[in-house]
Amino acid sequence: MSKEFDDLKKFQRRLFLLGLGKGIFTSLLIGKLYYLQIINKSKFGELSEINRIKIKVLYPERGIIFGQSKKKIAENRNDFQIILLKDKKNQMEEIVNDLRKIVSISEADIKDFKKNSIRNSLDDYLTIKKNLTWSELEVFSHFSHRFPYLDINKKKVRSYKDNFAYSHVIGYVGYDSQKPSKKKQLPELKVGKTGVEKIYNKILIGKEGWQKVESNSSGKVVRNLNSKNSTSGKNIEVSINSKIQEFAFDKIRDKAGSIVLMDCNSGSIISMVSSPSFDINEFSYGVKNDTWRNLQSDPLNPLLNRTISGLYSPGSTFKLVVGMAILNKKDFDVNQKFFCSGKQSLGNHTFHCWKRKGHGHVDLNKAIKESCDCYFYSLANIISINELASVARKFSFGMKTNIDLVGESKGIMPDENWKKKNKGDSWHLGETYNAVIGQGFTLSTPLQIATMTARIATGKKVRPVIISNKNSEYFEELDFPKDSFDLIKSSMFNVVNEYNGTAFSSKLTNKSIKMAGKTGTSQVRRISLLERESGVLENDELPYKLRDHSIFTGFAPYEKPKYVISVVVEHHGSGSKVAAPIAKEILDFTFERKI
Repeated sequence: MSKEFDDLKKFQRRLFLLGLGKGIFTSLLIGKLYYLQIINKSKFGELSEINRIKIKVLYPERGIIFGQSKKKIAENRNDFQIILLKDKKNQMEEIVNDLRKIVSISEADIKDFKKNSIRNSLDDYLTIKKNLTWSELEVFSHFSHRFPYLDINKKKVRSYKDNFAYSHVIGYVGYDSQKPSKKKQLPELKVGKTGVEKIYNKILIGKEGWQKVESNSSGKVVRNLNSKNSTSGKNIEVSINSKIQEFAFDKIRDKAGSIVLMDCNSGSIISMVSSPSFDINEFSYGVKNDTWRNLQSDPLNPLLNRTISGLYSPGSTFKLVVGMAILNKKDFDVNQKFFCSGKQSLGNHTFHCWKRKGHGHVDLNKAIKESCDCYFYSLANIISINELASVARKFSFGMKTNIDLVGESKGIMPDENWKKKNKGDSWHLGETYNAVIGQGFTLSTPLQIATMTARIATGKKVRPVIISNKNSEYFEELDFPKDSFDLIKSSMFNVVNEYNGTAFSSKLTNKSIKMAGKTGTSQVRRISLLERESGVLENDELPYKLRDHSIFTGFAPYEKPKYVISVVVEHHGSGSKVAAPIAKEILDFTFERKI
């Protein structure tokens, strides 16, 4: 009996200890649950939310760039991309090895992925592959169940109408070159890098949006949550006429040079071409390293917008400014003639006219018409370089035109102060002899030459613009007598329309429309005395780099100026043989279509 009683006591004691242990365990469990769900509810709830909710950035669609007549020059196209959940970037190598079995992935794709993966991005997704073909998209969709961390993203990317004709004036977009930082970034955002795309980037770029998505433990999106739509950029209209732009580009496609056609009443740029060019659509994704290196090392420098950044001696086109400057001197007799024998001496130096036998007795009108150098050497004796520079700047030389494009050069219009500051020497009269024929230190852009011509044609301080100017901006009158403008314009008319004019062979086809203009030959080498005595070498006998630049500038119609054109063709000889005929063809094309 006592034994049974002892056994019962032992059982009760064990039952008590078991109950006590169970009670303690239950208390601890309840306490832990209370800690997790009540005390730290917000903290762990937030972590759970972060692990479950992802952000997909919705990049904005860039505004469309229209030319005249609402012709699209830069628009957007669909781009299908494969994206990876950022949390799984450490598995990148394994994922890519599997993905490469069905889709082509380049080393450049991997490099871009790694670069973006270290950025502090707003996006919870990283792009692995861009620009999927339809066949790649179809194959990936079929095997997508094997890639739970991957998804397809549709994005709008830039697409250009003509990938060469607009490269410099419209420009291109590229990835924003931000360095990794603590600030949240948008690594896939494209911004304007050059041309119109850059100067009007704030208008074109738009504003990003976002989409919250819920993912499961495998990273696969199970449903879309709330979102904020992106805001597309605003469209803009430029003054470029696509038909003329493409026609003009074809004229110098195989040459180095520039063409600019301007409405001289509004300043609107109708065509702006620089050659050689490059494929701007290649830049839409970020140009390949090999392509970029080839473009940078190309001796013809295709990346340079020659129209606004190329610097050339203006040659004889500068004689128009010299004419305006000499007419501004009250004691100058416009009927005065100087004799041209083909050369003129200054001290122990001889300056030569392009016409070896000379032009005989020459007045200002004939000097411009036949481009007599000796006449202008004579003017150098009665006008100082400071007087000349002061007038030249009013016609845009040595000054930026302030066109709405980035990268414009102001060129060089030298005077005594410039020489002292840059060369550490005083100005010499022989340098004025060079300046009056557009040689020496004077350098200008093709756009400056066009702007000069527009100001002579209208008598106003015309400023070139790219954005369409529908309300014809008011330009102030230039402070020169009307008679001076009339004489210079009349001389330019004779250049094209009278026998012995240097551009006589480039009259417009439509006989009812008259063009006025001025040829120029920009010399890039010094001709030795020995060569002059034995006979100056023809342009095509010289190495390419030593050949003269061919220049022409003009306006039409003569009676009521509307268009100004300037053509520069590098290393192609005299302006009358190459640049003037190109200008004629472009103006013929323009007038034929009544543009």
